[in-house]
Amino acid sequence: MPTPPRLALETSLYADDLAAAEQFYGDVLGLDVMLRTEGNHITFRCGPGVVHVFDPAASRDRETLPAHGADGPVHVAFGVPTDQLAAWRRHFNRHDVAVEDTAQWDDGKRSLYVRDPAGNSVELVSDSLWSTTTRAERLRRVRPVLDLDTAESRPVEQFQNETLRPILKLLNPTILRLVAERLARYGVGFADMDRTDQRDRLRNLMKEDGRLKRTLLGMVVGHLTQDELDTYLAHKGEVRRRTVPMLLARAQDQIDDIAERVRTQAEGA
Repeated sequence: MPTPPRLALETSLYADDLAAAEQFYGDVLGLDVMLRTEGNHITFRCGPGVVHVFDPAASRDRETLPAHGADGPVHVAFGVPTDQLAAWRRHFNRHDVAVEDTAQWDDGKRSLYVRDPAGNSVELVSDSLWSTTTRAERLRRVRPVLDLDTAESRPVEQFQNETLRPILKLLNPTILRLVAERLARYGVGFADMDRTDQRDRLRNLMKEDGRLKRTLLGMVVGHLTQDELDTYLAHKGEVRRRTVPMLLARAQDQIDDIAERVRTQAEGA
């Protein structure tokens, strides 16, 4: 079986008055128009997907693609942060859009319902209602993909290359900023040192500054999935011994960036 679909890419609604639909979905809901085909449909961008609003008569009379259409109102739900729902209610009131109903779900999640000009039921709902993406999937999704052959590696080496290296690359801007902040706090004139002294200073910082090491290691651990955390805890000492030199190498490879950050902080002090 092929990989199951992971995303509802297109949602189609129907409205006899496309101009009124554009005013509602564009001006009231704030969706950007991606495509407008006169007399046929309007396409709005919505997160990673799109929302089509079709003229039902035109969409039933097609030759190049399968015909489709709907009679009567249909339903669509848009995910928004729960703490924004009260603001949405006020926003709808300012636009004379009546809130038809509200609902309270588990764990404080909520919905409110309005009607678009075509009579379709439009729901704004807490965007975490369905929780269709696991934490592990979200964590892995944001990591850079590194082309590394780990087939013959030992488990801890695999963990280093498949997990730690992508996480460190993801966290690179934060790592550099924290390192620069510690150097600036010590006031040792890092930006004016020659390259050899800068490399030595970074090495000493990573060796002696326990607070910085704990902060950086804590960030890495916070980006582990539960399975990865199990691996980390089973090999904690070795993983830490591998991670600190990787952090040092990353900082030393970007000394110019760190020096500029230190200089900027010193000038702003």
